[in-house]
Amino acid sequence: MISSKCVFNMQTAKNTYRALTGAGVVIFMMYSLRIGFLPTGLSLSDVIFFLLVIISFSILLAFFMALWFSMSVILSYLLIKTILLASPMQTRKGRAWRRTLRGTYRVASRMKIFEGLYIHTLIALIGIAVIYLGVHNGILDCGSITLLFFFSVLFLTIIPWVYIDKKVMKKDKNKVALSISGLLVTLIVFISDIPPVLSDAGMAYIGVRKSNVTILLHGKDLEMARHLTGNQNQTFFRGDTLFSGVGSTSLLIINNQKIIVSNENLTLAF
Repeated sequence: MISSKCVFNMQTAKNTYRALTGAGVVIFMMYSLRIGFLPTGLSLSDVIFFLLVIISFSILLAFFMALWFSMSVILSYLLIKTILLASPMQTRKGRAWRRTLRGTYRVASRMKIFEGLYIHTLIALIGIAVIYLGVHNGILDCGSITLLFFFSVLFLTIIPWVYIDKKVMKKDKNKVALSISGLLVTLIVFISDIPPVLSDAGMAYIGVRKSNVTILLHGKDLEMARHLTGNQNQTFFRGDTLFSGVGSTSLLIINNQKIIVSNENLTLAF
């Protein structure tokens, strides 16, 4: 007989497998809508591909979240310390600001937000290097990144403050903190270009998206590529692949123009 515990574990594994596959399908569909291409010959039976999509995206997302959180913690810590040093002690308003910020800092410390500052500093330095390279290479937008960190630092400072604010009822403090966290995640999705960048990087990681590759085509696809370049004797082409390797068709960029080709007529060298 099969025990109920075994059945439960099997059901849990099956549900997890379905959830991961479904998440991979969602991320893939968002990527397909963004590049304007849905490959033919691809079906839900290609579960390995969808699992690779969600795994690669999750790894990159976890890496980004670690960098983002450490940088936000350091900036929030510096913000609180700077305001405490700059707030005048002589005025009533200045003393009120200092009491509020001290209380916020104590709550943040109890929540372990400022724990391990040396490790956060090291990770933040890596994050600065990654963001600099992303902005320098035109992958990230400096304006959206700056706005993202402004809200991140602001909300990361507000969340501990919620627990010392007497205007927020004790039973509602957790709900308010969760709502602020949810709003921050929403802002990350909508005001920054991080999700598309992670999606592109994930597709490149599993090999369906490639840059600056040598493309060899045959048949009618070769004729179409020659038409795009205007060279009827050209055999090899340099370009990018936005999607290739899965299904029966691929999306290429040749001479700054998109072209859909059959995988049977396509060979890539990179």
